[in-house]
Amino acid sequence: MMNWLVRRRLDKAEKFLGVPIDETRFIAKHSMKALRAYSGLQGISRFHGPLEAEVYYTAKIAAYRQEDCGSCLQITVNFAKRDGVRTELIRDLLAGRLQALPELLRDVYRFAAEQANRIDNAELRETMRERYGDEGLITLALAITSAGTFPTLKRALGYATSCSRIQIVA
Repeated sequence: MMNWLVRRRLDKAEKFLGVPIDETRFIAKHSMKALRAYSGLQGISRFHGPLEAEVYYTAKIAAYRQEDCGSCLQITVNFAKRDGVRTELIRDLLAGRLQALPELLRDVYRFAAEQANRIDNAELRETMRERYGDEGLITLALAITSAGTFPTLKRALGYATSCSRIQIVA
């Protein structure tokens, strides 16, 4: 049973994220142990490492687009805006307009999208490692991994939302 304090924290999280978190409420209602384990995933999802915001969110948005989870993508867009990513870049990423991206971000986008689709591109991985170092590559891998984790959990619990119109608010 969800207690008052947990409900209040979930209400605050929902406001901060900008989307309903019904799957989290479901988990909290049925298993506080599972909620603690699920909460531990948040650190992976928000780890930027040494990457600039534009690089990090390019990878996140590319991977989430492959996963087709509207609320997850919306959360990522909300965070990107908060972290100063340009609106026009976010629009290009959401539309998949690779030709509009600088080459560096185009490569990041391709890498993340391919990895999210289980396509291993060793040459592109080495390009990422050369540009961003081992820690940057690890950060990209965590960003891509987390983009698969949350939509999978939401789908398994019956809370996935796809085909959502993504809002870019200041």
